[in-house]
Amino acid sequence: MPNRFNWVEIRVRDLEKAKKFYGSLFDWKISGKENKDYAYWLIDTGEKPNGGMWRFPEGKPLGIIVYILVDDIDKTLEEIVKLGGRVVVPKSKENGNAMATFADPDGNLLGLYQTSKK
Repeated sequence: MPNRFNWVEIRVRDLEKAKKFYGSLFDWKISGKENKDYAYWLIDTGEKPNGGMWRFPEGKPLGIIVYILVDDIDKTLEEIVKLGGRVVVPKSKENGNAMATFADPDGNLLGLYQTSKK
């Protein structure tokens, strides 16, 4: 079903501290491996949507991004601009899936996600 919340991403500085906090507070199962260059841990809340936790370096903005599942990410990005929003992170692909980040007219950040068409 398109146009629904699909994924939640929490950007943090200290993954171990965040894992302990969210895991203890909400009983989420958080798993992943961290290295010096990149760290992304998966969050299993027990029901969808689930999410991820990303270690963001100093100087990069922290926050929470909610991803919305769409059928056509290119068309959706065009519509965002037409309606007064702006593309913050252009479309990228990973494992055939496409992602992008945009700001609504008030500056709220959200993400788009399109699964690969098989």
